[in-house]
Amino acid sequence: MSNTLPALASSSEEVQELPALNFLGPPGTYSHQAAFDVFGDSVRYVAKQTITSVFESLSPELPFGIIPQENSTNGSVIETYNLLRCESAGRDSFVRGETNLSIKHSLVVRKNVKIEDIEHVFSHEQVRSHTSPFLYITHLDASLQALGQCKAFLKGHLPRASLVPTDSTASAARALLNAPSESFDPFKSAAICSTVVTSLFPGLEVLHTGIQDGESNMTRFYIVSYGADARVPWQTPPIYQKRALIRLLPDRDSLAWDFSRAIKALNIPISRIDRRPSLSSATFHDVYFLEVFAEGGEESDITWFDRVNQAVERLRQGGLESTILGIW
Repeated sequence: MSNTLPALASSSEEVQELPALNFLGPPGTYSHQAAFDVFGDSVRYVAKQTITSVFESLSPELPFGIIPQENSTNGSVIETYNLLRCESAGRDSFVRGETNLSIKHSLVVRKNVKIEDIEHVFSHEQVRSHTSPFLYITHLDASLQALGQCKAFLKGHLPRASLVPTDSTASAARALLNAPSESFDPFKSAAICSTVVTSLFPGLEVLHTGIQDGESNMTRFYIVSYGADARVPWQTPPIYQKRALIRLLPDRDSLAWDFSRAIKALNIPISRIDRRPSLSSATFHDVYFLEVFAEGGEESDITWFDRVNQAVERLRQGGLESTILGIW
């Protein structure tokens, strides 16, 4: 990860003329870094508080966004797939590409705080509490993001510390700068985040680096746009090309369905399948997300686009409600 990140939207005319890209803020998050690695200075960065707000803010004025899709330790990002269930996905919002970021977590504290002083650890959770910005828990839950990716370190070095989920890793670092109160002592607290926050927030220092579970910890992000036609201002085009994301909703009146029939009708290699409860009123009625790819990636853009559309039409003819959520 770079030690410097770009400034957010400024008032200069030059910056205001750039297309806007929403990311999960505040500044210093891994989403911010992942976006900069792909777009550099070609976009104006706009921080949002949640993944949902990144997704729902897409518009002609805010045409691009970046949302986390999967982590190699914690698996699929549930909030992202819940958003992809919505009718606006594939219509107003469209997946245009992907990028991977190597995640290296650090334990960050106020200056001069020692590990034996730490009673609370702040970091990102997957779904933000709607009643409180901080929710104390006393066990390790794999649904948490950064906290869930550092279970071994926390168990070995801070087994008695309370874990305090926040809406981003950068918010966790920022919390350490709050003034002491009856319920919070910044000098007995730490944050799990990236080392770059120490350059953004003076007064913090890194106590331990590389505390994530395992040496390989990657997060994959989707690049999304408002509609499918906006020209994406890549500075570093995606490595992986000729892919598509398809949403598949079986007949809600059917208690069982033959998934092999859908695969046969699709007739395109499938790289992954994800499942979430559908938004219908039917009990245990699921929606499926299929990522498909062109073997060898040698097809032209037009040929690949036509092939995906033809596959979706075959699914529809077979009685399966299907929507293209993205092509790249």
